[in-house]
Amino acid sequence: MKDDLLKEILSSNKSEAGSSVPKITKIGTQKRKGRYNIYLDEEYAFPVDEAILIKFSLHKGMEVSEAFREELESEDGTRKAYVRSLNYLNYGLRSEKEVRDDLAKHDFSDAADEVVEQLKEQGYLDDLMYAESYTRTGANVGGKGPRVIKQELKKRGISEEYIEKAAEQYPFDQMVENGVQLAEKVIRRSGQYSSRETNNKLRQNLMQKGFDADIITQVLEEVTVEKEEDEEYAAIKRQGDKIWRKQAKLKGYKKAQKVKSSLFQKGFAGDLINQFIEEKEMEDQAE
Repeated sequence: MKDDLLKEILSSNKSEAGSSVPKITKIGTQKRKGRYNIYLDEEYAFPVDEAILIKFSLHKGMEVSEAFREELESEDGTRKAYVRSLNYLNYGLRSEKEVRDDLAKHDFSDAADEVVEQLKEQGYLDDLMYAESYTRTGANVGGKGPRVIKQELKKRGISEEYIEKAAEQYPFDQMVENGVQLAEKVIRRSGQYSSRETNNKLRQNLMQKGFDADIITQVLEEVTVEKEEDEEYAAIKRQGDKIWRKQAKLKGYKKAQKVKSSLFQKGFAGDLINQFIEEKEMEDQAE
């Protein structure tokens, strides 16, 4: 269809020969590589890309009707949109939605359909390939859970079909391995927490990172959350000392009950809480 339009425009140019149709009198280079300025009848008229210059064989003395000029400017706009997308893709794989959003951001919405189709034909744009690569990166580098990866792909405009196909790039064993690594980090930072609170934080963290219940169950079977008695007491001391100081205005039974309630909510066992409170009361009496 475009070829027919081009023939019509060129034919129109020929039929207007000898009339007042402007002629190209100069083709000047811009500072930007691959861009040229077209002068009609000694006056600057419009810019074009080198690809447009070659495609239409623009040269000095060539007549440019109004219809031909509009075609050149339209083609140049599409070319600029295409080059913009190539530069955008140069930084990494993109989804079709991301490319369209970038074109809209730079006022190239009108050329989006044509540019996207061209990029697909040339193999620069492939949502399935993008989804598979994104899934592998999220699993291998980011250690993300599968649910988070799926949500992120959906935001990037990937279809449900492609999301499910891409999920095959993230096997169950790797999910468990990533979950275990995350769990071990949580456990290393849990010195001040009770075993029960550590377990709760671990589950919450894994869920926030996008791991499903079956993965979390498997992870908990492969890590040690339960603390030794001395570690548990060290944890109650860390938290208990802070709570005891905060309740400095209270005395006797009221203070002991307030501290006991707070430590119980944090998952510590009753016998350890009683031991801690007895020690603190003895310290207070000794002062």
